[in-house]
Amino acid sequence: MKFYNRKKELNFLDEIKLRKNDNIFVVIYGRRRIGKTTLVREAFGNERSVFYYFVEVLNQNNLLEKISLSFSKAVFKDWYDLFIEIFERFEYVIFDEFQNFYKVSPTILYSLQKAWEEVKFRNYNTKLIVLGSYVGLMKKIFYDNKMPLFGRKDYLMNIQEFSLNESIKMLIEFGYSSEEAFEIYSIVGGIPNYLLFFKDRKSLKDLIFDLFLRDYAPLKNEGENILVLEFGSEHRSYFSILEAIAGAPKTVSEISDVSKVEKTSLPRFLKELEEEYKIVKAEEPLLSQKKRMKKYKIDDFFFDFYFTFIRKNLSTIEFAPEKALEIIWKMLPQYFDLKFEQVCSRFLMEKPELLGFIPERIGKTWGKIPGERNKSFDIDLVAYDSGNIVFGECKWTNKKVGIEEYNKLVIRSSYVKSEGRKKKYIIFSKSGFEKELLKIKDLLLLTPEDMIKQFEA
Repeated sequence: MKFYNRKKELNFLDEIKLRKNDNIFVVIYGRRRIGKTTLVREAFGNERSVFYYFVEVLNQNNLLEKISLSFSKAVFKDWYDLFIEIFERFEYVIFDEFQNFYKVSPTILYSLQKAWEEVKFRNYNTKLIVLGSYVGLMKKIFYDNKMPLFGRKDYLMNIQEFSLNESIKMLIEFGYSSEEAFEIYSIVGGIPNYLLFFKDRKSLKDLIFDLFLRDYAPLKNEGENILVLEFGSEHRSYFSILEAIAGAPKTVSEISDVSKVEKTSLPRFLKELEEEYKIVKAEEPLLSQKKRMKKYKIDDFFFDFYFTFIRKNLSTIEFAPEKALEIIWKMLPQYFDLKFEQVCSRFLMEKPELLGFIPERIGKTWGKIPGERNKSFDIDLVAYDSGNIVFGECKWTNKKVGIEEYNKLVIRSSYVKSEGRKKKYIIFSKSGFEKELLKIKDLLLLTPEDMIKQFEA
């Protein structure tokens, strides 16, 4: 299978391989399906002296025996001796799902730490690479100063999802139109293995049914399986919060009302979801003078889709998947329109030069209309530096955008204190624009096709 992207990560691992006389401990972590195993297979697949082992959660003695027999006829009785033997025999030692050692027995990590210190003393020139999927547990193992491996790593690689540019190019290569590519990205984001599920081109409706709804669909229980393992016994509270946020940003009060999680308990959960797991993101209106207007959104596209459509319809999916498909399909246009705001924001983060300046901030804004009682406004995109500001609108509809949408944007922008910055406007539209918009100065107009051309420029 073709290997996609990851040039920066491969270059770094190639540099590690060139350091023949050094002992190096590399930690690679990231969410499930992000492509960690594929990355190390690409980097070390042609090396001769490689020991790779996928760590299972087994009885400690059974695991010790299985690892022993994977490279030796003898069965080691002690973890320290096992690790020393592996480090002595192999130049590259790779443990996949490394956090499972801790789940089997934390004492294994003490043996590994002792063996690794001995390796450094003996100058075996070993490169130890460990991969982990459960972000919370991997951080605990390597960042908690009470853990034996605290301070032992040389490098930490947090593998991120593909960029918008990389993801769209990949989907276009699979044969999808620009509109289809952006819609698929809105469902799964830039997670490499999820994108690969779309390699055999079909209609989007058929793909949603095959991947999420039918019996044994590969992604039907994916969201729940990942998060139960991450959140453990408290997963129900996290799930309730994510269900409340799914679909559109919410305030803390709104999240509490929907999730039934006490308002006083929410900050801890939201902080972990944002900082520890990078699933949720707090958003405040840019250039607003008022405080306490923060909203939370699910920043991970796959989890947003899962909690918006799959988890909420599980009963229908189990007993009448065709009916569930019709329910989801009916709601998707509105969902894509909301996600398009985030897509356009990511686009500008990757192509800021398009604006003619490098923004200090990119986001959105909202608030009360000055002088109007109980009336509010929102602007999909705001980007600014000290001297410039751009206001944007994002439309994923089957109707061309006309002059009235531009006029509304100009009016709404007047509610924002831009502090003398030069104003520009940008409009993204799935279906293009009416002719009168093309004559307006300081107005950028972009369709999905235009966005792809910008990536190629």
